[in-house]
Amino acid sequence: MRMIATVNYHLIKACNYQCQYCYATFNDIREKPLSLSEQIKLISLLAKSKYFKKINFAGGEPLLVAHLPKLIKVAKEEGFKETSVVTNGSRLTKEWIYSVKDYLDILAISIDSVSEGTNIKIGRKERGSEGKTLDLDKIIKISELCHAFNIHLKVNTVVNAFNKRETLTDVINKIKPFRWKVLQATKIEGQNDENYSKIAVTNQEFEEFCQRNKKYLRADIDLITEPSEIIQGSYLMIDFVGRFYDSSCGKHRYSDKILKVGVENAIEQVNVDADKFCLRGGDYRVKD
Repeated sequence: MRMIATVNYHLIKACNYQCQYCYATFNDIREKPLSLSEQIKLISLLAKSKYFKKINFAGGEPLLVAHLPKLIKVAKEEGFKETSVVTNGSRLTKEWIYSVKDYLDILAISIDSVSEGTNIKIGRKERGSEGKTLDLDKIIKISELCHAFNIHLKVNTVVNAFNKRETLTDVINKIKPFRWKVLQATKIEGQNDENYSKIAVTNQEFEEFCQRNKKYLRADIDLITEPSEIIQGSYLMIDFVGRFYDSSCGKHRYSDKILKVGVENAIEQVNVDADKFCLRGGDYRVKD
């Protein structure tokens, strides 16, 4: 398999949001996450394999992992050129940013809507609450800290049936990410297929969202668009029990556990399309 340089490590199944389009609910897995010592060993193996230059910590919601700052530090010390975190933003604080500022290269925040009602429909609200959604004023302040500490800010947006007519450029231009990744809601069997009919958008609706928002976007923000056909099979991922997986066949396909069989043996058991990875702009660098 032609290797790609970025690996996405989904540390945890748990999430405080319930996004209907979620690509990684892991409802098909009943095992517990790796322990801290096992996570550190796994990160070390990945770094020493020399396959990867970037590690992206994801979830669930990765900020529910209290020792995430330690894992980011370990990844840098073990040799990853770039570290990244993708988060729904709800647990971000000034203190957390200070705890990772020396080791975190990229922070990706998911923003799907500026409307509380739309976020609630999507499922972007705290579990068990009456509708506490993302605090955009807080995110603006967090973005200012990121820029001050040279943490490269990204925004991820999933276009779905509830937000397809929105224009988000006012808030995107205000927080000034270097990349805005816009993804089409995509059906993944065993993850979001029960809700997919409610949140699906056509290719034309997705393209209209992208073109409308591109029209008003700052010239220095790189807009990356990912339709469904590019998403499937272009990501190399690791689940929270320590297995590589891919979605090339429209569902998660898992390898043996990396700590048991090693990086090289496990990676041969999944299939990732390196051409799609490059086509969606995945092979970018913020540091040499």
